[in-house]
Amino acid sequence: MTDSQNDEFTKLFEKLKQSRDELNVQMHLAKAEAKELWQETEEKWRHLRTELDRVNQESSDTSKDVGAAAMLAAEEVRRAYDRLRKLL
Repeated sequence: MTDSQNDEFTKLFEKLKQSRDELNVQMHLAKAEAKELWQETEEKWRHLRTELDRVNQESSDTSKDVGAAAMLAAEEVRRAYDRLRKLL
């Protein structure tokens, strides 16, 4: 390998190393973000389960209001799961 080829290869290697290091940091941050989002979503999931139990126990008039709130909570959980899938 000539000196110029060696220099070119060294520059390419350094660029790849920098990209690798940057991606490694981004992957670590994405894992942390995903874990945090998972914990937040699990809390919403528990709340949703409680709301659904209330819907099943309440009278029909009250259950409509509780059911509407539960539907909103379910939609939040669905969106969070979609975000998690994209992160992973």
